[in-house]
Amino acid sequence: MVPGKLDLGFPTGLPTFALRQNPFMKKKIQPWPVIETEKLGHLKLFDCEVQKVRNPYSGALLDITLLTGNDSVNVVAVNSDDKAILINQYRFGIGAYIAELPGGMVDDGEDHLQAAKRELMEETGYEATEWHYLGCVASNPVFMDSYVHHYLALNATPTGQQNLEPAEDIELLEIPVDELKEMLSRGKFLHPHTVSGVLRSLIQLNRLT
Repeated sequence: MVPGKLDLGFPTGLPTFALRQNPFMKKKIQPWPVIETEKLGHLKLFDCEVQKVRNPYSGALLDITLLTGNDSVNVVAVNSDDKAILINQYRFGIGAYIAELPGGMVDDGEDHLQAAKRELMEETGYEATEWHYLGCVASNPVFMDSYVHHYLALNATPTGQQNLEPAEDIELLEIPVDELKEMLSRGKFLHPHTVSGVLRSLIQLNRLT
């Protein structure tokens, strides 16, 4: 297993639905063989590589650029007042502060639950006594090989101080859980991993109706 990447229990590292015949495809799904891989360099959080792959249907050779790296986590933490602990964080890609879930990358040697607990403490100063794994989504299946693991953390309480990295500027938010559904429907969350994590947490809590 690659350090910092989690064994999802699937034979190729992919969720089983990705390995089955797609019911909307008329032809049988074939693997795309990787002929060779060229490492282009390390980009702090990711390694960049180009894979030469063969289209199994046409035989064409293609150069595919990939970012490879560790998995990530995010956390829906809920306190005793039934409020979710979210953050406002500056995102360089869009040049704006956005409301999102606390989270970050899994360090080498960690499992994703350990990473979720660490990231919650570092970004919010909160701990929680009850943790529920909500599954994972692909970080960006177009050009990344990693997954984001979602957690629901209940009975969250502030027990420490934020420990932010130099590139982080984070403001804490307390949002009533009942308001999260409306925030989703109004497009208040711009980060897709936050959308997925919040939606799964509301399903887990039976709060979508």
